[in-house]
Amino acid sequence: MKLPLLSGKQVLSTLERMGFVKIHQKGSHVKMLHSDGRKIVFPYHDEVDRYTLKGALSDADIDLEEFNNALK
Repeated sequence: MKLPLLSGKQVLSTLERMGFVKIHQKGSHVKMLHSDGRKIVFPYHDEVDRYTLKGALSDADIDLEEFNNALK
């Protein structure tokens, strides 16, 4: 499944809808935590590279279909 081109702001809001909470930001990288212990770190850029985002979602055990469904 192909991810759309998203901004860091769109990724952040989508992850918040999925139950993640922003816990830290250093430079342009945001770290978020889910109540079940999953963590994700992604770059907060104007355009987040699809390959980078796909890897971050995979590392956090987030299904691409679940992420796409949470997009608005």
